[in-house]
Amino acid sequence: MLLLISYDLNGYERPSAYAAVKQFIERNAISYRRPLYSQWLVETANDWNWWQAQLLKIMDSNDRLFICRVFSGTYQGYLDQDIWPWASARM
Repeated sequence: MLLLISYDLNGYERPSAYAAVKQFIERNAISYRRPLYSQWLVETANDWNWWQAQLLKIMDSNDRLFICRVFSGTYQGYLDQDIWPWASARM
């Protein structure tokens, strides 16, 4: 399964908060790509409910999180070229 995970750590977050989210994703994903600073494409066997529950343990109450499953090979964007074949193979 391929998930898109986006988040915004609101307020005056320390770099350690971003590092904690990054480390969690890197440890728990089968594979991943980070097309934008606070956005990840994550290959995983876990569903979005599991990811949300785990990430909310790291985040503050004023932070925001969006997770969705990427189903289709239909997309448009301007990202690094290595992202496209990786994502297409996992949809």
